Amino acid sequence: MRKLLLNILFCVAFITTSLSSAFCAGDDLYGFTWKQLDAAIKKGGLANQKIYYILSFDDESGAARNIAVLSDSRSGWRVTVLHRVPGGLYVQWQSEKLSYDFAVSSPSNLEIGYVGDEQVVKFSGCAAHLCEGLDGVHGALLYSPKSKQVFFAYYKYDGEKPLSSFGSLTFSENLNEPANERYKAELQKTMKAILHQ
Repeated sequence: MRKLLLNILFCVAFITTSLSSAFCAGDDLYGFTWKQLDAAIKKGGLANQKIYYILSFDDESGAARNIAVLSDSRSGWRVTVLHRVPGGLYVQWQSEKLSYDFAVSSPSNLEIGYVGDEQVVKFSGCAAHLCEGLDGVHGALLYSPKSKQVFFAYYKYDGEKPLSSFGSLTFSENLNEPANERYKAELQKTMKAILHQ
């Protein structure tokens, strides 16, 4: 019985090793391994941060070659986008600590959205104690892997403004460029949804 069990264990180990070797032999850029993700997280400086959410998504080729990571280093939320290349993953973009406009958020606010056919990373939040729709302070970001740019929208309630306008909506300067109009439209849509929840 013991000999039979040892033979079974040997066969399982051999098959697993063979399959693993065969699978790892070709780096086809579809998906990633935990080892590659771990190496990218360490290299990106995320190893000491608490990771809340990880999403994989496609690039223009249709391959799952991008990963969005939401983390917190006690000082605030951070978003990192990793890109799959031969041999592993590298940090394509990483935010600084996000401003107070994002302080109160949920990990589920990190999402993959679409601008036309392009998949983009989106995240939103609000300032502490100021999350009440039109009476609040809100932030939203959109990262485009295609253009390698991040875009921001901020809303701040202003009690001095007439009831018809309530507050001010401002955008990052790069959204004034004509080539970025579609990203601005998406952020306007996102912010409208946030304010009317």
